[in-house]
Parts: sequence; C-alpha cells; structure tokens
Amino acid sequence: MNNKRKINIKAIFIGWLVDTVGTVIAGFIIGIIAAVFLAAKDFGADQIAEELSNSAAVQKAAIFIEFTLTFIGGYVAALIAKEDEIKHAVLVGVLSLVSSLIITAAMQQQDPMMYLVSLFILPFAVLGGYLKKTTKKEDKVK
Repeated sequence: MNNKRKINIKAIFIGWLVDTVGTVIAGFIIGIIAAVFLAAKDFGADQIAEELSNSAAVQKAAIFIEFTLTFIGGYVAALIAKEDEIKHAVLVGVLSLVSSLIITAAMQQQDPMMYLVSLFILPFAVLGGYLKKTTKKEDKVK
C-alpha cells in the first residue's frame, strides 16, 4: 500500500477533539460571560435564558467561534499528519459537520439557517489544512 493512501486516525481524532471540545468550552464561557452581564442588569434567571437563546450577538459569536475552532482543528490534523494535509483536514471537517448537525438536531433547533450555516464547517477545516500545507517547510535536499 502506498504511504500517500494512509490515513492518520490519531491526527483526525485530535483535530476533531480540538474543534468539538474547544467549541463546547468556548460556548460555555460565552454563556457564562453573557449571563453575568445580564444578571448585572438585574435580569432574572428566566429572562437570562430567554435573552441568551434569542440573542443574535450570542449566535454570531458562537458561529464565529465554531468556524475558528474548526479551522484550528483542520490545521492541527494536518500538522500531526505531516502529509496529505488537506485530506486529513477534510476528514476533520466531515466529522465536525456530522457532530454539528447531530448537536443542532438534538437541541431541537427550529431555525433552518443554523443547518445551512453548518455547511460552512467543511470549508473552514479545509482552509486550516491548506494553511498548514502551504506554510510547511520542505526538507532541504543535501
């Protein structure tokens, strides 16, 4: 079997973990910060939950973070794989897309735009792999 056909499962899994766990942690932090900010404005617990779920700013921040971490996950997979960078980044993107769609469905998201936004996950992962590939230092020929 040709080395170029091998898939580094570890690289893909770590890239996906960076994306998924990072997105969850960042989302949690954003939620806490927003909740503290709203509580300081004398919002009650029910009002805070309502405000967070309907806030366009929170949704935009979450999307930005999700795409950024998907980009980083694709980059990390490409970095660990050391070859076929884009292929590994694509596989991270596919896993992240599937994860995102499952989470979105589990949250019973009614806004179809959130499903459409999820489709941009794959290109961001590929961009991460592409960045790694294009910035890779080639081995010097002696």
